[in-house]
Amino acid sequence: MPGQFHKFLADELGAITVDWVVLTGIAVGFGFMVLATLGSGTTDVGAQMQRNLGAVQVTQMPELGFSE
Repeated sequence: MPGQFHKFLADELGAITVDWVVLTGIAVGFGFMVLATLGSGTTDVGAQMQRNLGAVQVTQMPELGFSE
């Protein structure tokens, strides 16, 4: 039994899985961080655009016709 336990501890086949889980967790965390940062900025830009476009006065263009 102790021989199997030492063999289990020395086995490295599952070690790469742990590495990938950690790297994937870091990548997902970084993605959430970027989305949170960009999300607030785009909300501010969108609100400013809405205010600016709402203040624009739109006038009706005269009809275009052909002079003969």
